[in-house]
Amino acid sequence: MPRLNVLGPITIRVAGVPLPVPARLDRSVLVHLLLAEGRALSVELLIEAVWGQRPPIQARNALQVKISRLRALLGDDGAGLAYTQGAYRLTVEHDQVDARVFSSCLKRATDLMTSQDHDGAKAQLVRAMELWRDEPLSDLDDHPRLVAARLRLGEEWITAQELLAEISLASSTVLNEPIARLRKVLERDPLRSRARLLLMQALERSGRRPEALAVYDAGRRLLAEQTGLSPAAELQDAFEALLDAERRASSRSVGHQVTMTAPTGSIETARWLAAEGEGRAALRLALRGSWWWWFGGSRSAGRDLLEDLIGHEATTEAAPQDVLQATAWLAVFEAVEAGAERALRSGERALEEAQRHGWTRHEALAAVLLAERLYQRGAHGRAGTLMRASRALFAEQGDEWGLAFTDTVDAKATLLAGYVVAAERRAGVLLRAFEEMGEPAGHIMALDLAGYCAEIHGDLHASIRIHRRALDLARRAQAPEWEASQLTRLGSALALAGSSEAVPTLESAIALAGHIKSGASLALAENGLGLAAALGGDEAMAAEAHGRALDWYQRQQSPAGISYSAGRLAQGLVGLDPDLAGQLAIRSVDLAIETGDPRAVAHGLEAVACSEPDPVASARALGAARALRKATAAPLPPALNSALLDREKLLHRRLGDRLVEELHRGADDTRHRLATGSRS
Repeated sequence: MPRLNVLGPITIRVAGVPLPVPARLDRSVLVHLLLAEGRALSVELLIEAVWGQRPPIQARNALQVKISRLRALLGDDGAGLAYTQGAYRLTVEHDQVDARVFSSCLKRATDLMTSQDHDGAKAQLVRAMELWRDEPLSDLDDHPRLVAARLRLGEEWITAQELLAEISLASSTVLNEPIARLRKVLERDPLRSRARLLLMQALERSGRRPEALAVYDAGRRLLAEQTGLSPAAELQDAFEALLDAERRASSRSVGHQVTMTAPTGSIETARWLAAEGEGRAALRLALRGSWWWWFGGSRSAGRDLLEDLIGHEATTEAAPQDVLQATAWLAVFEAVEAGAERALRSGERALEEAQRHGWTRHEALAAVLLAERLYQRGAHGRAGTLMRASRALFAEQGDEWGLAFTDTVDAKATLLAGYVVAAERRAGVLLRAFEEMGEPAGHIMALDLAGYCAEIHGDLHASIRIHRRALDLARRAQAPEWEASQLTRLGSALALAGSSEAVPTLESAIALAGHIKSGASLALAENGLGLAAALGGDEAMAAEAHGRALDWYQRQQSPAGISYSAGRLAQGLVGLDPDLAGQLAIRSVDLAIETGDPRAVAHGLEAVACSEPDPVASARALGAARALRKATAAPLPPALNSALLDREKLLHRRLGDRLVEELHRGADDTRHRLATGSRS
C-alpha cells in the first residue's frame, strides 16, 4: 500500500522506497486530489487549479497524461484514482497520507494533555514530528486551496511544538531543546503569544531571566509596531512576576549566569530599568547580557550602556562587585578600539580587585576575552595570569562550557606560537565538544579556528567549506560580528583559491562591519580585500585597502595588526615607493617578533625579501621566512608564492651559487633572534 507524503518533498513511498513525483504540475494534481479527501473534483476545476486562468489549448489531454503518470506511480493502488462523470477522485486510506496522520496524532495528543497524560501525548507528538520532513507544499503555486492547506499545516506544526515544550516544562530540568523549539516557532510567527509565554517560562526556569525579560520586551515592541496593541494579559502578568523576581535578586549577593543565547531587546530593557530607578537590576541585566553583546555584534551599544550605567546615579547603591564586573566588561569592549592598552590595564585592575570578593563566571569570562587580546599583543605573561584564574573558577564550578571556551582561546595562543598542527588538532576536539553542548557561540569559534588552520597549512577547499559552515551558524545565531569575520575568512580563502566570489564576499564583510560599527571587523575585511585585489593585479586598490587597515591598527596600537598590514602594504609598494616599502617591511618584522608569532615573522621577512635592495640581505630574509614556514607547517599559498619565486630567480642571477649559503644563514640568524627576543 503506497504512502503519500506531502510534509516535505512530495513523494509516493512504495514498499518502503520513496518515489519522487518529478513534474511540478503532476505534484499539483496529486495534492489537489488529496486535499479533496475522497471527494470528486471536476476536470474543469482541476484544470483551473493547475493552470489558472490561462490553461493550454489541449488542457484536457495534458491532464489525462498527468493522471496516467500518477496511476503508474501508485502501482497496484492506481485504480484508486478513478474517473467518473467528468470528474476525478482519489481514494486512499487515512493512514496512507502523512499529513492526515500528523493531524490525527496532534488531536490525540491534545486530548491526552487535557487528561494530564503527558507521556501518552509526547508519544503522539514525537510520532507526528517524525513525519514532518520540511515545509509542506513549498514548491507549488499560491492557489487558494494550497495556501489554506499550508496555513493549516503550519498552525498544526506550531501547536505541536508548543505542546512538546509544555510537556518538557512540566517534566524536565534541562530545557535547551524546548527553548530551541520555541525560538523556531517565534521565527515563524513572531506574534504568537502562547509560544512567547512558554519561552519566557523556559528561560526563567533555566536561570536566564534577563533573556526572558528581553523576549517579552521584543514581543511588546513588535506587537505595538504591527498592530498598535498591548501584549495579552497573561504575558504582562508573567513579565511583572519576572521583574519582581529580578528586583529581589538585585538586593542579594548571588552569582550570575552568563547569557548564552541572544537576549533581544535587553539593552533597551536595561536602560528602561535604570530610568525607572532600578539601577542595580539594570546593571545586573547588563552584566548578564554582556557576553552576547560581545559575541552577537552589539559591542558599541553594549559598551555605551555599561559606561552609562557605571556612572548612573541609580547604580550608586550597587554592590562593589557588580561595578567591578561592569568595569571589566567595559574593558573587554574597549580593548578592540583605540587605546586598547589603557582598556586592558583597566580591566586587569578591576579583575584583580574583584578577586578579593571572589570571582563569578562574569569575571572569568571577561578575563578570558581580555587574555585573548593580550595574547594577540604578545603579552603572554599577563594573559597567562588571567587564563589560570579563569580556568580554576570554571573547574571549581564544573562549568564544561567555560573550560571549553578557555581551551579555545588557549588553542588560539598555540596557533600564535606557531604550532599549527597542534592548534588544528585541538580545534577538532573543541568542535566536537561544542557540537555536543548545542551552543552556537563556541561552535562558531571552534569552526573559525579550524577553518583558519586549514587555510594556513594550505587546504583551501577545507577552509572554504568550514568557513561557509561557520557563516551559516553565525547568521542563524544572529551574530553579525561573527558573520562579518566569517565573510572575511571565507573571502580570503576564496581569493587564495582564485575564486571570482572573493571580492564580492569581502565587500559584503566590509559593508556589514560598517553597519554594526565594528572597527576590528572592518580592518580585518580591508586586509582581506587588499589581498584579493593584489592577487587580481589591482595593486592600487590593494594599497588603499591595506592602508586603511594599517591606519586603524595604528590607532589601536595593535602589534599583530600593524605587522600584517605593513607587510602586505610593503609588498604592494615595492615597485611604486621602494624606500617606503623597505621601511614598512622592517617594521612588520620588528612587531611580529614582539608578538612571538613565527608565522607573522615569516610574513614580515617575505616583505623584506621583496623590498630589500641588498641581494645578500634579501636572500637571508627569504631563507629565514621559508625555514619558519616549514617549522610551523604553514606553507606560503601558491597564489602568494609567485612573487617570491621571481625574487629568488633575480637573486640567483646576482649571487649565483652563493644564494644557497645565504638562504641557510638567514634561517639560522632568525632562529637565534626568536630564541633571544632580539629585534636587531
